[in-house]
Amino acid sequence: MTLTWLADLRASTEPVGDQGPRRTCVSWAATAAHEHHGPGPLSIEYLHWACGPRGQGTTFGLRRALRDSGQPPRDQWSYDPMRNDTTAYDPPGGVTGPFHTAGTRQVPHTPRRLADQLESGLLPVAAIRVTTQFRNPSGGVVDGSEPGQDGHAVTVVGIARLDDAVGSLPAGHHLVCVRNSWGRAWGSDGHALITERAWNACAIWAVVIEPTNNASATETNSAQSHLAEALPILPP
Repeated sequence: MTLTWLADLRASTEPVGDQGPRRTCVSWAATAAHEHHGPGPLSIEYLHWACGPRGQGTTFGLRRALRDSGQPPRDQWSYDPMRNDTTAYDPPGGVTGPFHTAGTRQVPHTPRRLADQLESGLLPVAAIRVTTQFRNPSGGVVDGSEPGQDGHAVTVVGIARLDDAVGSLPAGHHLVCVRNSWGRAWGSDGHALITERAWNACAIWAVVIEPTNNASATETNSAQSHLAEALPILPP
């Protein structure tokens, strides 16, 4: 398979991590996109907490959390893959900021439009339905027309184009390179290429994250409970 990369920002992201069994994929994907703007490693745990119980896994909760609370440095509150999210909890006393805030903006999720966002330096966060091939991407490639089930969030880090036909895929067919949060053993070092036909069948929405300040050093705010206005994105 010979590819021409229209955009490839894999090298500009932190190493891929593993969310474990928790329903935190939106916070993982959004944090990778937020870190891309240069504030350093940010706390995934804090972002998930700040979304509030009703906002976790939704675009509404993500937007409110990034706008109103932001994210402190990762070392102030490390991610716990085995935390029980059904039990109320609060940040530890060492979470003092600075808090990096950002805005979210919905964008078209077609491969060509996602390439435009990547070329402008933004990493889209995309919601997809999980297919059988996505669970076990053979050779790091996800293909097929299965619509999938459940919901999951990934970070889009590249768009490539086939130079020559491969099987039933014609020359010029696009592939979306995604960064997952299921550890580096998934796909190719935690990444996979999703063919355009597979992407069109399973993709739900996409947003980009744009920093709004250079971080606030205020004390930690109490998380607010928010009503969800979008499809919850839960890991399979």
